[in-house]
Amino acid sequence: MQFLRRFPQRSKHRPTVYSLVDIGRDTVKALVARVAPETGEVEIIGYGLAETGGHDITGGRLEAAAVTAPVNAALTQAEDSTERIVGHKIVPDDVIFALAGRATVGKLFTVQQTRPKPHEPITPKELSGLRARAERLVRQSLASLPVEGGQWQALAVTDAGIRLDEHLVLEGLGLTGQEVSFSVFGVAAQAGALRALQVLANRLDLEVANVVAAAQGLAAITPYAEAIILDIGLSGTDICLIRDNALVAAGSTPFGGAFFTQSLAQAMSLETTQAEKLKRAWSAGGLPDSEVSQLEGHGRGGRCRWYDAIMEFLAEVAGERALPWKIYLTGGGSLLPGLDKLLRSDPAPFQRAPEVAWLGNQVLTGAKDLTENLDYNLYGLAVSLVVGLPE
Repeated sequence: MQFLRRFPQRSKHRPTVYSLVDIGRDTVKALVARVAPETGEVEIIGYGLAETGGHDITGGRLEAAAVTAPVNAALTQAEDSTERIVGHKIVPDDVIFALAGRATVGKLFTVQQTRPKPHEPITPKELSGLRARAERLVRQSLASLPVEGGQWQALAVTDAGIRLDEHLVLEGLGLTGQEVSFSVFGVAAQAGALRALQVLANRLDLEVANVVAAAQGLAAITPYAEAIILDIGLSGTDICLIRDNALVAAGSTPFGGAFFTQSLAQAMSLETTQAEKLKRAWSAGGLPDSEVSQLEGHGRGGRCRWYDAIMEFLAEVAGERALPWKIYLTGGGSLLPGLDKLLRSDPAPFQRAPEVAWLGNQVLTGAKDLTENLDYNLYGLAVSLVVGLPE
C-alpha cells in the first residue's frame, strides 16, 4: 500500500510500538502492536474496548471532542493489559486510525502504455513511471469527485494488477510485450474526518502515523485471491470486492447492527433498548428454541433488506463478471443468525455456490497475537491496521 497523505511527525525516530484504533459508533477498539526488533514481526500485545455512545468520528471536530474520553479509556485499557502480557506497561506515542467506509470513496484507476520496443524486457524504470502516472491520476481524480460529503483528500493506493498484451502478470519486470497497463485502487477520505482524527490525536498527545481506509485494511488480510468481505458494524456494512488478489471495488450500505435492532423493534412493537437486548441474546445463542423461531420470522424483513442492498452494490461493481464464491464476514453485527444462510440462498450471481465464513483469526496475516483471547470478530479491522505501519 502506498500512502498519499503524510501526517506531520514531531520526531524523526522510527517507533517500535503503535496504538491501532478503530472508532465505531458503538465501541472503540484499541490494540497495542509491537514490532519485534530481532525479527521485525508485528505482535499484538494489548487490547481495550470502550463504548462511544453513538458518536461518529466522521462527523467532524465536535464528534472528535465527544469521543475523546472513550478513545482514551480504550487506549488506557489496552496499555494496562500489556503489563500482564509482556511484564511491563507499554504506552505508545504513535497511533494508526481506521477510517470507516462511510467516510471514504474508492475507485479503480488504470494507465496504459504502448511500448516502442516490445521485444526488450520491461525495466524497473518503466514500471516506476507507470506507477507514478497512476498515483497522479488518483490524486487529480479523487480530489474533484462529484459526490456528497464535502472536500475529499487522496489517502492511499493499492496495486490492482499489471496486464501485458491483455494477460495478467505477476510483476511484469523482465517480461516482453507491447501493450502494458498498470492498475491501482485509489481511496479518498473526507477532509473533515481526517481533521477530526488529527484533533483527536492532539487532544490525546499522540502522533498520527497513518490513517487506513477500512476497505484497504481488510483487503490486505483477505486469505483468498478472489473474495468478498462484509464488515458489519453498528451503522452500516463495508463491502470489499477482491479479484486477482487485489481490491477492485469498495463501498458501504447504511444497514448494520442499528438497522437490525430497529427492524426488530418495529416488527415486535418493542422499545429499541428491549430489541437490542433481545438481538444480542439471539446472536450469542442464549435463547430457547421457541423464542429463536419467533425471532427468525420477525427478523427476516430487516435481514432481507440488508441482503438486497449488498447484492445491489455487488451487481453494480461486478458488471458482467460472476462474483467470487468466497464470502468472509467480520464485525460485531456479523454474528446475527441467518445472514450466512441468506448469502448462500441464490448462487446465480456467483462463480459457483458461495461459501460463507468468518474471518476469525485469519485476520492475523502479518501479525502474531500474544493476547491469546482476542475477539477477532470485534477486533478484525483494528488488527488489519498493521498494514499502515510505516516502512
